[in-house]
Amino acid sequence: MKKVSTLLFLPLFFALVSNSHAAVWVKLHEDNSSKLMLDKQSVLQKDLLKRAWVKIEYKTTQKTVQTPDNLQSQDKQYNLSKLLWFFDCAAQKSATSQVFQYLNNDLVYSAGIEPKSAEFIEPVPETDVDIAMRYVCQTDKPIITSTEAKLASTKTKVLATKPEDLTKKTVTPPEPIAEKIAQPTEKAKPEISIAKSASVKGETHKPHWTYEGKEGPESWGKLNPEYTTCDIGRNQSPINIEETMHAVLKPLRSIQKFPAKDIVNNGHTVQISFKEGNMLALDNAAFQMKQVHFHAPSENKIHDKSYPLEAHFVHADSKGNLTVIGVMFKEGKENPGLAKLWQQMPNEVGEPITLKTRVIPSELIPDNRSYYRFSGSLTTPPCSEGVRWLLMKTPLTASKEQIEALEHAIHHHNNRPVQALNGRVVLE
Repeated sequence: MKKVSTLLFLPLFFALVSNSHAAVWVKLHEDNSSKLMLDKQSVLQKDLLKRAWVKIEYKTTQKTVQTPDNLQSQDKQYNLSKLLWFFDCAAQKSATSQVFQYLNNDLVYSAGIEPKSAEFIEPVPETDVDIAMRYVCQTDKPIITSTEAKLASTKTKVLATKPEDLTKKTVTPPEPIAEKIAQPTEKAKPEISIAKSASVKGETHKPHWTYEGKEGPESWGKLNPEYTTCDIGRNQSPINIEETMHAVLKPLRSIQKFPAKDIVNNGHTVQISFKEGNMLALDNAAFQMKQVHFHAPSENKIHDKSYPLEAHFVHADSKGNLTVIGVMFKEGKENPGLAKLWQQMPNEVGEPITLKTRVIPSELIPDNRSYYRFSGSLTTPPCSEGVRWLLMKTPLTASKEQIEALEHAIHHHNNRPVQALNGRVVLE
């Protein structure tokens, strides 16, 4: 397994200067080992970065990690940390500028480094830094909790609420109920669907892109300013999974019982849309399954191994954030789910066709739900980043005829080459 190095801090001892504002601590996360709090009042924009003070209350005594730069911290124990974190929201990276560690409210260790000298790295998913970054970077508007938003939506409730009561209510929202999640905003929708051919009725004209030739993957970033991320992005997909880091990944919690409603050939892939109701619970949010599309051969690779077919189940939450579940298919027995879908396989670009057969998502996702997790992007223009990727470890089978049927329908291979990891960590 790949070992991730710990960020080192220069031992600059200084007293913690009290803030000029009254702290408003919001609980972002709590488990059996610790509680993560963030001071809403400390969130500020500094140049191109955002910063915030956080504190972590540990439920068991911790021991300061000894490094060549902090030999004085040997045998120091603590049960509370206060940290100043800086976030590069655009790059989805973070750095720690100041650290204070306490044992029963007595300061036992401190260290600091200038933000411009700190190393900004991509947080490991679902760690305290990742949770805090998602909270701070979720909007450029003043940060409020979901509880406050509900109170603000009803004027009478706001007037009847005392300020101290409002502060008490700033807690981590409960797990969203799938059936009550709102639809993605209109602004988010264009990034949810794979780009369609301009020949489809009603489609806004976009620069033509292909999987080969002058308009192929190597040129995507130059075809349109909106596609620049395809060239300059640092967290691009697909990837080749080689080294991984072991983590306690939570079992996937999902609803996959609502059937597919239509199928379309958009010139780049064959895509199937689903009726509303299929949901995925991840990172304290609910993601609705929007569509599944296919790539032949696979886009992602596992230990340099490519598969003849890969399915991408695209999910979106109410804010337009995306999660993609990837499923590999190896050549073998005919896949029953694909058999029903391929009965109406459109061999030419056109309008969506209503499906006559009933196919539910679980027919196309393996029963063994072990997976790899990493941060990535859309694999087609505009190559938007910030996509959560969950790649299933267990492949399904598809017959040679089923694989060739997809290739015949779109008349070419449709896989983007693997992209550089640029320091990203793959969890399993």
